[in-house]
Amino acid sequence: MLGKIIQLVKRSDLIIEVLDAREPSLTRSKKIEQIVIKNDKKLLLVLNKGDLVPLWVLKSWKYYFKEEENRESVYVSSTSHLGTKKLRDTMKALLRGNKGVVAFIGYPKTGKSSIINALKGRHSAQTSAYPLEYGYTKSIQLFKIDNKIYAWDTPGIIPPDGNELEKIIRGYNVDLLEDPVKPAIELINRIIKASRESLKQAYGVDFTDPYDLLVKIALKRGWVYKSDKEPNIDMAAKTIIRDYHEGKITYYTLPPNLYRDDKSSSV
Repeated sequence: MLGKIIQLVKRSDLIIEVLDAREPSLTRSKKIEQIVIKNDKKLLLVLNKGDLVPLWVLKSWKYYFKEEENRESVYVSSTSHLGTKKLRDTMKALLRGNKGVVAFIGYPKTGKSSIINALKGRHSAQTSAYPLEYGYTKSIQLFKIDNKIYAWDTPGIIPPDGNELEKIIRGYNVDLLEDPVKPAIELINRIIKASRESLKQAYGVDFTDPYDLLVKIALKRGWVYKSDKEPNIDMAAKTIIRDYHEGKITYYTLPPNLYRDDKSSSV
């Protein structure tokens, strides 16, 4: 998987790293960014799912990336088709009006394919297939964004890495988790720090702690074991993780140069 991403980077002029606007820091891959820099390619950060966080938070991240890292960024919502024009304009600006090929990369569940589909629109056209280098027999297509910009229609998927919490935020397959409860509790704790209310609204229950939330979700939905009628918290844990990726839980994190107070913690 990593080899395919490296090939996409080498064969592109602009790399767009798609991040989750709720967790920009944890959905960045510094390893991939180093590969981009090493190959002397331009990098654009795109905060997707921008409809899930307040506008001032998106602007705060954009300001942080520019002022602290001198890095260009754009915030969009691919599902709502918001920010697509700004993304196109920024791509043109970074390519300085020249012809170029764009590659979209990022962790699973960040919405890379949705952005690609939004950019395709009705007026884009597929071009001929381009095989990847030796070792990859499958060809991928370029599609035309405008008269000068083309993009690969297959995103580069970064394998989820890091600790348990980071892996699930980065899109690790929930069905492959041996014990989904532990990382789900870590995710719940992280969300509580940002917005406890978002969890109450999402599941329609009040709760005392993460485990209690899992129990109440299971009982509310009738997920109990037939043998002893105990709540199936594994199913509740998987549901929390899936709902997070599907955008059903709205919260946000702030860039390192800002500090949260009690009033700004609710969404």
